[in-house]
Amino acid sequence: MKRYGINEEDAMGTVLWHALNEAGEVGVYDMQFGNTIIRNLTEADLIEHTPKDHKRDDKHGAQYEDDVTRGTKK
Repeated sequence: MKRYGINEEDAMGTVLWHALNEAGEVGVYDMQFGNTIIRNLTEADLIEHTPKDHKRDDKHGAQYEDDVTRGTKK
């Protein structure tokens, strides 16, 4: 965060784009933190934050069990 000038208030970023390799794994991310967009971040650049009161459903992607939009088409 300090490296990119991101303050604590904007520490939770939003993924704008990601690249997949042939194995279906994410290689790099473009993310937005507040008004700052950072391109080509690797997983090592990121610290994943999952709220402790939510359970992730990795079988169906990055969805939480209590997500009301889960299973709906957008």
